[in-house]
Amino acid sequence: MVKLTMQRSQNQIATTYAPDKHFTFEGGVGACRSVPIARPDTSITRAEKNQIHEGVLEFIQNWLRRATVRLDPPVQNRQALDDQVFLDHDGKPGFDGARFEYCKPDRLAYRPDPLLLVCANCSLVHEVKLKELAHADGKFRNVAPCEDASDGVHEWRQLDVVFAHWSGRVDPLSPFRKDSDANGGINQQFPGRCAAGLKCAFKLHKGRSGKFRDWYFHCHCGEQRGLIQKDEYSLKWLHDRYVQDRSTLKEINMLPVSYRANSLYYVQSEQMISYESTEHIDLMADDKIEELTTRLLKLYDYPAQIADDGAIIEALQGVNQPAALDLAAKIEEAGKALATVEASGIQAAIEALKTSLAGYRQTAFDQGWIKGGPQPPAALSRQIRHRSQYARKFDPIRLGVEHETLRSEQLDVPVSKDAISPVVDLTSPDEDLQPSGDSAARLAELKKVILRKTELGFTELKLLRNLNMLQYSFGYSRVSATPTTMQKHMQMPVRLCGFPKIDGGKRPIYVLRQSNEALYIKLDEARVRTWLIDNGLGDDLQMEDGQKLGGRLIELYNDFGRFAETYSETTGRRERDVPVFVFGVLHTLSHQLIHACSKYSGLDLGSFGERIFPADLAFVIYRKGMTPDLGNIAAMWRNYGLEVLSALDHPRALRCGSGSLCDHRGGACPACIMIPEVSCVAGNNILSRAFLGGGPAMAWDTNSERIKGFFEI
Repeated sequence: MVKLTMQRSQNQIATTYAPDKHFTFEGGVGACRSVPIARPDTSITRAEKNQIHEGVLEFIQNWLRRATVRLDPPVQNRQALDDQVFLDHDGKPGFDGARFEYCKPDRLAYRPDPLLLVCANCSLVHEVKLKELAHADGKFRNVAPCEDASDGVHEWRQLDVVFAHWSGRVDPLSPFRKDSDANGGINQQFPGRCAAGLKCAFKLHKGRSGKFRDWYFHCHCGEQRGLIQKDEYSLKWLHDRYVQDRSTLKEINMLPVSYRANSLYYVQSEQMISYESTEHIDLMADDKIEELTTRLLKLYDYPAQIADDGAIIEALQGVNQPAALDLAAKIEEAGKALATVEASGIQAAIEALKTSLAGYRQTAFDQGWIKGGPQPPAALSRQIRHRSQYARKFDPIRLGVEHETLRSEQLDVPVSKDAISPVVDLTSPDEDLQPSGDSAARLAELKKVILRKTELGFTELKLLRNLNMLQYSFGYSRVSATPTTMQKHMQMPVRLCGFPKIDGGKRPIYVLRQSNEALYIKLDEARVRTWLIDNGLGDDLQMEDGQKLGGRLIELYNDFGRFAETYSETTGRRERDVPVFVFGVLHTLSHQLIHACSKYSGLDLGSFGERIFPADLAFVIYRKGMTPDLGNIAAMWRNYGLEVLSALDHPRALRCGSGSLCDHRGGACPACIMIPEVSCVAGNNILSRAFLGGGPAMAWDTNSERIKGFFEI
């Protein structure tokens, strides 16, 4: 057998040619199945491992939840997740790092598959073994000569159709059907009507329509069998129900699919911003609640408070020192006296007692008997306790801490005025990003940029030249890329499978890194508050002086769900609130910017990704490709920066390109601000031009009042 090689990029190996994928060599020379090779990635860091661990765990938990929504008949966990990879010993979703090897996607092996051959002359079928295929040169034992060739030699061809099932299994077409015995074991039904001890010599009839329903295997003895095969995995899992109810066959039978079809294989991969620090992940641990609380109080400027008098008295009594006990008694007596005097209304006495109490509290604080500083509101503490139930990519607590990491590692690094600054304030660009013309023309252009930035409500507008991206592939599914598929008028669970084992018994996770350009924008908080008040949400903005809006947003947050499905334009139904409006304006503005950048940079919409930081009123859009960055965004800004900013609130950009229907329904469509769902963080939900330019409420909104746009403020 001739050994063939093929050159492919690392990104293609990690996705298009990932393990267990069927592919064909150039020129259609044989069908093969990719096989993983142990290529350990020794450069992977602890931070990257932690990010991948969190990402995969969230992915499989949400996959299981969506795959098991069918209640009748119920779905087993192993029907949704590979029990050898993504389920623990109790059958619950889990990510055990010891099962995986982080690998470089720079080399793969392959083996011929499927191994069912069909003679191009007489249509005889023969299923071969790999060893037999390697040495027989087309001449196989126990195969009758070709009836339609003068020399009797068969002209064998690989059959380009296989049986596939949403359980993840793929088998070659075969006339010999599988079934389960009384004990649940799998057996194969062989002979037809030929003499005892012989197998039928089947030929494949493809019919004239080209449709699989017209295909069948037939033998000279009269035996005829259509393209029907049972899935081995489902036979085992559903054996008890199958024995009692033969209608279960629609869940068990496989589908004939061309190995070239997209539906045969969907690699599952994720992409994220990569960080050097692990602190934003470490703080999410259950035993870090106190540290996380302290961090959030600091990030969102919660004002310093001293605990109430009851808590102070309790703390002083716990100190068990004479001076502390005496101070506790004084506070208790002063508190009772204040209550009595307040009832009498004697203002001078009231003020005197309040001054005394303040002095007592300060003494307790100065002596170190009580703790001062910001105290978490009950709503914030509740959110911190319950946040483990929230979808990670929308969780404002997680995103707030991540945003701080982004600032410390990239946004706030020292900036120089040379041409290779890692981050550039676009209102004061370095030499490489200066507009064209003489100094006077440049100054005039920059003044226009600063004016546009203010008019749009931005406080920060920056270009990041080297935003570190991390992409990893960890498994695949068949028949559907999503956790469920409709087959035979029934919702079926799609199984998420891990890649086949490499040497050493571990499963590979393929890791890719790339530094890409990005744009960072932060909104003016005062303008956002005004906009929220104008949309009837002012009652939820009661905060202490100096406290940032982000803290209140966290306190009010209700989980969006993994795919923001409760805000779907077709099935969602929710009340408008501060968190969803803030996310909506940031998300819509992100899409507006992506569309403008696509127009002026030459990158298509699917080339961009986005990350929303709602509690910090900020977002990042970035080139998400894993090939070398050619500087498209920097070049775009150098030549068309002002035009990009002007396009964001241009009346034409705030209308739909498909007509009035979309403009009047309060949503979004592919003709206006939608982008490919694989690029959108929310599956194109919580998205409407009304957030920017004003317009009707969205279909999910229980409040039908018109939305006042952010650009209308």
